[in-house]
Amino acid sequence: MVQPMSKIINQFIDWIFFNLLKQLLPILSSRSLNSLQKDTQNAVQVQQQVLKRILKLQKNTEYGKSYNFAMIQSADDFRNKHPLTTYEHYRSIIDEIANSRDYTKLVAEPIILFQETAGTTGQTKLIPRTKRLFSTNQKAFQAISALTESYPWQQKPPQTESIGLPFANAQPLKQTPSGIPKGTGTSGGIKQSKFTRNVIRLKFSSPTALFLISDYTAAYYCHLLFGLLEPNLTYISANFASNVLQGLQILEQSWQQLVNDIELGQIDPDLDLDPSIREELQQLLEPNPERAKTLYLEFVKGFEGILPRIWPQLRYLQCITTGTMQLYQERLKGYTGNLPIYSHGYGASEAWIGVNLDPERDPPAYVITPHAAFFEFIPVSEIDSDSPTTLELSSLSIGESYEIVVTNVAGLYRYRLGDVIKCVGYYNQCPMIEFLYRQGSLLNFEYEKVSEKTIFLALTDGINMLGQPGKLIDYTTTMDFSYRPWRYIIYAEISQIQEDVINLNACQNQIDQSISNANETYRKLREANAIGIPEIKLLKTGSFEQLKQRILQNQSSEAQFKMPRLLKDSNLVAFLENQVIAS
Repeated sequence: MVQPMSKIINQFIDWIFFNLLKQLLPILSSRSLNSLQKDTQNAVQVQQQVLKRILKLQKNTEYGKSYNFAMIQSADDFRNKHPLTTYEHYRSIIDEIANSRDYTKLVAEPIILFQETAGTTGQTKLIPRTKRLFSTNQKAFQAISALTESYPWQQKPPQTESIGLPFANAQPLKQTPSGIPKGTGTSGGIKQSKFTRNVIRLKFSSPTALFLISDYTAAYYCHLLFGLLEPNLTYISANFASNVLQGLQILEQSWQQLVNDIELGQIDPDLDLDPSIREELQQLLEPNPERAKTLYLEFVKGFEGILPRIWPQLRYLQCITTGTMQLYQERLKGYTGNLPIYSHGYGASEAWIGVNLDPERDPPAYVITPHAAFFEFIPVSEIDSDSPTTLELSSLSIGESYEIVVTNVAGLYRYRLGDVIKCVGYYNQCPMIEFLYRQGSLLNFEYEKVSEKTIFLALTDGINMLGQPGKLIDYTTTMDFSYRPWRYIIYAEISQIQEDVINLNACQNQIDQSISNANETYRKLREANAIGIPEIKLLKTGSFEQLKQRILQNQSSEAQFKMPRLLKDSNLVAFLENQVIAS
């Protein structure tokens, strides 16, 4: 059938655009990295300019008029005239916009997406996203891309082209009553941005259609299929370490079917795929028995250190490994061999926070991106104050901890993220920070504020007292008010555990001691018997996968999922209680 001339012309234009982008993207990425580094040298001035631009842009909106943005002349003036806020400050305005589409109530340019947060610490929120906000994030992403291209990962010779295997997928976008799209940032970026789709074509082994598969198992399987067909793969990429681990577990479980598909040039007939996507992908496949044989010979040897064996040119993994992801980083090491894992950045739905400019630093630290938002920081000692003071980014003290406050270009002002970070140094004028915890994830009966990191390290110490070689699969906690004295309950899933020979008392005592050593207030409360010894409960194999699926019923994205380290939902706690095999 002869194609219409208009379709031929559009295909030609797309071809020109794609090849032009192929030439320009490395240049744009390099410029973004240079610009970011220059920003860090003039961070104080950049921050002042960012705030002035935001206030000038938004001064004629209903919100801007209500706070007289036109008359604000300085950061001090801004702090005096605008209060610190949380999402509840904006909820009614955002609901009005969602129903009416009148974005001028809050912002000066159209809202292209309401980004739904994961809701791991509370009710789901709708965070406004505009083209300007998207642009500020792109600068950070491009800087990261330039850094990975130039960094001498393991001193391996660079390839003429970097080719990545992604573990990501997009959920269907929904709409507000007035028709504004809402969903995850990944979904919005892929479906709304031609630029993003072309970047995917340039950087990854996966066809763009794979990112539109909503079921993560099917999406990850297909990513693996096309990634395995590329012997010169150079990196693996995902949002979080948990996403990479999920992908590699699918590889370990399904390698025989994947090898069969590669040999025959097909996609598993039993895989649940939209027929149009299956047809589009099938046209890109052809039998490759030679590659199938090569892979088979490596898979039958086992999966210890499998990645560098099946992809000899693989140089690094890129995924966030800080905070709640630290557990999954440890479990990845069995697959990765000596490959480095680059924890590339620190972002939130509300604003991009920082970029890791020193990939070899352990633990990872992120340099604040001064162009992305106007940042303030509440000293941790004042977080619970009715009127906490805030510091600008050049005034942080090394070794001290702070809650992040952002003013962004998309309608959030002096917005408390709830993220607590620690300043660990400076990169020019910009603080380097480590993520510590989310405010909503603290265990806190009597102002002891025990963080998820403290619990994770204490649990690791406690497992060593079990006298068995089991590994921690996952964990969460809850606070038990029904028992006197009150106590923490830690739910853990551990591999290779023989419940009839474990010593849970020794484990609990070690956990208690480790928390006491890390938290002085907790130690004093324990000595006063105001808090009881933590109780550890071991769960059946697969319990946390089932818990995740229950949580995802009320969330929108597998890619954004983070296992909550503090469960407050009584129904979820009751589910875990039914999975207990030893306590």
